[in-house]
Amino acid sequence: MTMQSLQRLLTFAIIFIGALLLAAVNAKEVHQHSMQVVPTNKIPKIELLITRDPMDGINIHLNLDNYILNAPNADNTDLDYAQDDILQGHAHVFINGNKYLRAYAADFHIPASALKQGVNQIAVSLNSHKHQNWVYQEQFIVSSVFLNLDEPQLVLHNYSSQPLDKQHAHHH
Repeated sequence: MTMQSLQRLLTFAIIFIGALLLAAVNAKEVHQHSMQVVPTNKIPKIELLITRDPMDGINIHLNLDNYILNAPNADNTDLDYAQDDILQGHAHVFINGNKYLRAYAADFHIPASALKQGVNQIAVSLNSHKHQNWVYQEQFIVSSVFLNLDEPQLVLHNYSSQPLDKQHAHHH
């Protein structure tokens, strides 16, 4: 077995074990909020597009379909729907199982200082403005990416509970 093959095998093992551990941590963090079943036939879809920031860290774009990402209004009287039965709300962003921020827009930056050395997991869940996790067919609407800033190929693995039908961009 060559050194390169051994490194690939080790990287895969780390990702697999990390995925199991982080899934358990994420499930605990995500489950701290109540659930809201998607009440429409227009199911929100999500995918994360990750690029290296030329200055520091990474930039994330939330590629969404059937979902309007926005901030709650001041008097907290938001409805679950916007126009045409499209759900609205915000996203919760997790880094390695810990809640990092709320996203009210599709693009945001994560500095390298927020990431650990080696493999990291970024997970994003879609939430109502009442902080309920949107759920469809007993699955949270979530997307997750494993990445490593030290590797030439930044994204090692990605997952979406409700993937988009078409890829609009490629990971860099």
